[in-house]
Amino acid sequence: MFCFLLFVFRAPAQILNVEKVRVERDSSNYFTGKLGVNLNLFNRPVGREGQTDHFIGLNGVGNIGYVSEHNTYLLLGSYNYVRLRGETQIETGYVHGRVTFQRKKRLSYEAFGQVQYDYNRGLELRALGGAGIRFAVVRKENIRFNVGTGLMYEHERWRNLQEDFYLKKHIPKLSNYASVRWPVNPFLEVSTIHYYQVGYDQPDGMMRHRFSGDVSVTMKINTRFQLVNTFSHSYENRPLVPIPNYLYSLNNGIQVSF
Repeated sequence: MFCFLLFVFRAPAQILNVEKVRVERDSSNYFTGKLGVNLNLFNRPVGREGQTDHFIGLNGVGNIGYVSEHNTYLLLGSYNYVRLRGETQIETGYVHGRVTFQRKKRLSYEAFGQVQYDYNRGLELRALGGAGIRFAVVRKENIRFNVGTGLMYEHERWRNLQEDFYLKKHIPKLSNYASVRWPVNPFLEVSTIHYYQVGYDQPDGMMRHRFSGDVSVTMKINTRFQLVNTFSHSYENRPLVPIPNYLYSLNNGIQVSF
């Protein structure tokens, strides 16, 4: 499917919500995917003197998946770039891979890996890998409810933008999630996914908690076009550098599926 972003307000990009693109069809041996690109370029006068500011924004997102008889393979990526007044304001990106084994069973197994960065907040690199289990609590046509848990190892390299120094962390973590997909009627679907990750930072002698989630409402226009509204948010109790604990985003868009 192709996704065109119409409006964006501050994306948190803390934890990847891979559940939103998971394939739920019962057939097998096929590829599926999504690719979207959005480019904004404009100038406008600001201030009393009418000085012109230039704005450049680029957003790209895509994923590809292969569904075999027993397993599902997903590869996802995203890139966001905003430049204002000749300076880069936002630059984020990630690549995520995930395999779900025994996908048709109520209890399945997962392995995943991810590389991520968020330069404007100071995240130079986040690399993680892990594995876990996924349990389908409810698998009805009108609702799906899944929970998952697993272990992962996370490496982070941050830059403190206020004092201009770097720090690194290597923390094993427990990662948990719960997701609900609810087709209200043939034209409206509500879905939500929430993650909770926690790990013990031994050098600093403290627990580090991270929470992330989103709620999406998809309205079907016809067989190809849908309107998508998503609210996402994340909270980190002890950020490694001086940044806000809580971040959120509101996205409204239209997508074309095939």
